[in-house]
Amino acid sequence: MEKLLTAILIGAAIMLLAQEKNFRENPEKYWDFEKLKEAPAFRDAPFEDCKAKGLRPVLVTGYGCAPDDDTIAKSKPNGLDKKVKAEYFAYIGFPEGPVPEGGFPGIVLIHGGGGTAYPEFTQLWVKNGYAVIALDWYNQRPSTKLSDMNPTPLSNKVPLEGGKRQDHVANVANMILAHSLLLSFKNVNPNKTAFVGLSWGSWYGVMVAALDARFKGGVEIYCGDIKPHSAFTNGRFHHAAKIPLYWVVGTNDQNVTLESLKKAFDECPTLENKSLVIRLPHSHVGFRFPSVFRMAAHFTQGGPGLPKLTDITQDGKIVSAKILEQGKGIKRAILCYTDSTEKVYHKQEWKSIPAKIENGVISAEVPEGAHKYFLSAYDEDSKYNDLCGSTSPVFIKK
Repeated sequence: MEKLLTAILIGAAIMLLAQEKNFRENPEKYWDFEKLKEAPAFRDAPFEDCKAKGLRPVLVTGYGCAPDDDTIAKSKPNGLDKKVKAEYFAYIGFPEGPVPEGGFPGIVLIHGGGGTAYPEFTQLWVKNGYAVIALDWYNQRPSTKLSDMNPTPLSNKVPLEGGKRQDHVANVANMILAHSLLLSFKNVNPNKTAFVGLSWGSWYGVMVAALDARFKGGVEIYCGDIKPHSAFTNGRFHHAAKIPLYWVVGTNDQNVTLESLKKAFDECPTLENKSLVIRLPHSHVGFRFPSVFRMAAHFTQGGPGLPKLTDITQDGKIVSAKILEQGKGIKRAILCYTDSTEKVYHKQEWKSIPAKIENGVISAEVPEGAHKYFLSAYDEDSKYNDLCGSTSPVFIKK
């Protein structure tokens, strides 16, 4: 019996390893980019309660699931050829004032789970000089109408025809169509666009990056990790990323781990940079992070990026990383670590100590008991402590 149990466990382990090795897929299996690169039809949304200052609410002709499609929640859903035409909601906004030579830089905003096309975040990015399209991928729309149950505009969403849904293949197609629509406007520079994907939108973002090389870069907020044994948003398309990607992530996120994020960094061939931040707050506030604006401007306008480091090398207790890029000029560096024995991942306590900067190298001594750690270099201070470039994390088995 013991031998049989051992054989079963070994067999299961071999199968899991094989699944992890072979989970990659080509995005063309599900999407035909040729069908998505042309600007879709759209019309003004006829809803009074979604109007917002400076923004144009529209319904865009995209894709949805067929009524009898029972594959949308499965690991092998139907591809784009099995989807049906359906409208989705989006806000479009342009900065005030004269159009710069070549057109405004453009941003596609991809919200997170439970979210929508938020007018206030769309307005914020427009105010920062971008032509913006923000879509709702739940087949719903925002509403500014208040009620006792939903006392703030942010919490109000109204389903469109067919009801709220989450069809991964259709959603990614609609994000690319949103980009195609944005590019169709004459006041948008077709060579200066990027997307910003937040939380669930960052998992979608990597899929978009594997298909749409017209973007100059993509910003991944919070997630976009590798989970080989989960459903469709498991990282199977990371290997096919065609544009530079930047991640800003937290140490205590309930949705991902640093281990699963490191797998994403390693799997992505176009990793531009990453910021690892102790206790980074997880909500749609991520659309406000200074690091996100910095990297969006870096991708679209050639502005300075964040400091960039090599991965860690270790000599005894001393860890170090070479400085590849200074950003705006590195002012300080830290070693972030946890020696926590807390079993609940997102409740582990993280700490930091100063790191030394000398001759283009950052170094520090790893504290006793630390079993996860990374180095970060900062060129500016910010409310969210996010204006840094970080090494990949190191994990020591306890």
